[in-house]
Amino acid sequence: MCVFISIPVGLITTSPQAIAESFQYENDQTDVLKLKFSPEYISEKLLIADRNRRENPVLYKKILAELAPLEKSFTRDQHSYYQFLQGYLAIYHGDYEQADKLLSEVLNSSADKLIKFRANYTLINVAAAKKDWSDGLRHIAVNKEMLPSIADKEHYQLSILTAVIFYNQLQQFDLVIKNIAQVKRDNLPQEHNCFLEQFSLEAKLNLQLIKPDDKSIDNGLDICQQAGNKISTNIIRVYRAKLYLKAQQPEKALAEILPYYDEINTTLFPMLIAGMNNTLAKSNYLIGNIKSAEKYALAALRANKNNTIIKQSADSYKLLYQINKSQKNIALALSYHEKYNALEVAHLEDEKSKHVAFQLAELKTFEHENQIILLNEQNTFLAAEQALSNIKVANIQLIITVMTLIIIMLIIWGARLWRSHKRVKALSEYDELTGIYNRRHFTQIAVSTLKYCQSAEQDLSLIMFDLDNFKKINDNFGHICGDWALKETIRVCENIGRKNDIFSRLGGEEFCILLPSCNIEAAVLRAEACRAAIENTITEESGNDFSITASFGVTDVTRSGYNLEKLLTDADFAAYESKHAGRNRVTVFEPQEDETGKSLGNSWSVAP
Repeated sequence: MCVFISIPVGLITTSPQAIAESFQYENDQTDVLKLKFSPEYISEKLLIADRNRRENPVLYKKILAELAPLEKSFTRDQHSYYQFLQGYLAIYHGDYEQADKLLSEVLNSSADKLIKFRANYTLINVAAAKKDWSDGLRHIAVNKEMLPSIADKEHYQLSILTAVIFYNQLQQFDLVIKNIAQVKRDNLPQEHNCFLEQFSLEAKLNLQLIKPDDKSIDNGLDICQQAGNKISTNIIRVYRAKLYLKAQQPEKALAEILPYYDEINTTLFPMLIAGMNNTLAKSNYLIGNIKSAEKYALAALRANKNNTIIKQSADSYKLLYQINKSQKNIALALSYHEKYNALEVAHLEDEKSKHVAFQLAELKTFEHENQIILLNEQNTFLAAEQALSNIKVANIQLIITVMTLIIIMLIIWGARLWRSHKRVKALSEYDELTGIYNRRHFTQIAVSTLKYCQSAEQDLSLIMFDLDNFKKINDNFGHICGDWALKETIRVCENIGRKNDIFSRLGGEEFCILLPSCNIEAAVLRAEACRAAIENTITEESGNDFSITASFGVTDVTRSGYNLEKLLTDADFAAYESKHAGRNRVTVFEPQEDETGKSLGNSWSVAP
């Protein structure tokens, strides 16, 4: 699920007073020369710059430039305030390294408590822009420590809103909802309420806690329309359309956003426009309108031309691959598939980095809590030792007790650390549902295996298959039954295989088996055995009576070479031919050759 961010850095609102000050600044300069070096003048101009940094950035930059020559005459607090505003200006220019440096200096200085607090929560935005998740979580932890001492209600609320945005990008949606509940207790401006509704709905969407007819969506639309925020209003409309797609109602998805197509384009917000076009493309694809689907998918790529949100681009290329594959535009389909695969790998790496950063932050928090507990225990021990210095036996017993507690705590901490490490490793290598390798880890192992087999001049074969009509199982018997079918398929296939075979789930109901030191004849026999085992699966254990079949494609290095992408592509085309020929069969990939031995293209041999 893609993340839409429509909140400017800092979330600072502009009051009527700021507008009046801006007007006065531009039109009343009579006493400037007289007051130029006074502390009151400098403080007044810093305040005007702060209040106008969003609504009038030209004036904001102009004031900072005028104050630059006076920096030597600043007081300590004025210097910190000026440096904070310069850090904020660096964010506008996209110079996040400079912003990080300036704001960190403010945070580590002896500046006013509120300025340090503002610098810290602004650094959360900088970390999000740099995708430095660990640093962002560190500043959120500092924010929580500082919050109880902050009396300024506006910045108290803005710091929590900043954490909401960061957690949303980190995809920690439970924390998004928790923080929104905390800040909603206060009286917020309508604009901020709109942002909260947007992020709350996105969190519920990702946590599968909402349906397209939920009243909270209508409430969010009303609030954002009253706030005059067209971007957030249309983001919420796209969310509802995605829910309609998930409910297999593409016509309603189209009806939800097509009337606002021009309005969304006029926002010039690339991620919203890309999300809208991807949703329209998927909807048209589901109803069989292939030309429109392709048009909107290409429009999504144009809006997201720099792949700013990787998942958006991956979805676009995947749909274009499916469209061209169905139309048998093999070369173009392969090109789109390669781009989709590269972006999908990058997306998985990004997801992993977010997950690891969050897990490490949790571990650091746990370690910090344990250090506090250990210090408390040590203080208790010292107090007891002093009070009972004349009772030697009691002292020894106390020492043994405290040391035992420390050892137990260290053991518990070590066990939790080991379990967390093991969990992170498993998530990065294995498919959570079936327990076999995920696509990313399979790619790493497969590349190493191919290199070894090539250098040792050994055979190697690859089997690819996916379940026939799997969507009907989910639709007719539910996703729990569908999950049972996937796990049972893996179980019966693993019972047939060898220990050194590499079994992976590529995605959805699509699976792959890499067979080192195995020629094509043995691979076909293995595929046929798996096909028969899947077909003979007894499904009553799931609580429903249905049949499972699969379509297989087989190739080897003799036909496809030692390139993993080529092996996967050829096996995939062979599996597609199995489906085209009637499903529940094994097809061997066979490249055709002319009389001179030159390859003419691809053909398939269907195994009996």
